[in-house]
Amino acid sequence: MKKLAILIVLALLTGSVFMTSCKQTKNEPAYQSAVADTINALMAGIIGYSEQVNADSALNLLSDDSAALFISDRMYFSKTGIKSAMKNIYSQIKTQNIEMIHSQVLVPAPGFAVWIGYGKDGYITKEDRAISTFLCETWIWERKPEGWKVVHSHESILNLPDPEQQALVEAAVDKLAKEIAAKPLPPAGMFPVLKEFLKKYPSIYGAAMAFAPTEADGKKQLASPYIYRKKTEFVEVNLESAYDYTTDEWYAEPVRQGKPFWSNPYYDDGGGGVVMVTYSVPVFNTENKLIGVVTSDLTLE
Repeated sequence: MKKLAILIVLALLTGSVFMTSCKQTKNEPAYQSAVADTINALMAGIIGYSEQVNADSALNLLSDDSAALFISDRMYFSKTGIKSAMKNIYSQIKTQNIEMIHSQVLVPAPGFAVWIGYGKDGYITKEDRAISTFLCETWIWERKPEGWKVVHSHESILNLPDPEQQALVEAAVDKLAKEIAAKPLPPAGMFPVLKEFLKKYPSIYGAAMAFAPTEADGKKQLASPYIYRKKTEFVEVNLESAYDYTTDEWYAEPVRQGKPFWSNPYYDDGGGGVVMVTYSVPVFNTENKLIGVVTSDLTLE
């Protein structure tokens, strides 16, 4: 009996060591890096096939498991359903270009990986219509005996402004920027100007004049009058009371680049509380000193 107990203890200790070793191997940085490289390569292949408008090849890594679920544009599909839907969509596309802005791979457990990314998809239909969308993607991969397979994907799609909308906004804001540069106003004087601007362009949701920071008593001073639509009314707010706008993409990028800039989609919680894109134009005085950034927002569905 004592001998049997010793054997059991030795077996338990051996199993514990083995499991600990396995756990360390599967969770060490080298393992996670290797998995990330594999998943990134697989996703690059899927994106490449998508740009070739090849639905079958793009989706051949989906799992055949009956429990696998694939969601696209607020609709869920089985593997057969998502392939059929994508083939139908691709049959209407002539060319496609996908630009991933950011992606990352998480390895929550051995044998599983999560690829998360967002970017822009621009395509031309067979009727020669140009369409731009913003994609937010989550793909969950599981290591199967036959290799890595996608057991779940979730794709959210936002329609970006079409070329005609972009051209209208760009022309309107560029003109406003020149008017402000020629006749600079203090922050309080911008509200009437911005309100008249929105009245003239009903498709524009909101507009702001974000002034370049100044300093008083050793403290940074900000001022950004912003006006947006709320049903039939116009709402006036000061963005600096909600956050430091100088770190936001819609302000920081046109200042850094010294030229107009279209932002990526974002949720504006300091203004109207909607998902939008912003067109920003840096404004300079006659001495080429930055006055600030004038903007216009378009809401997204």
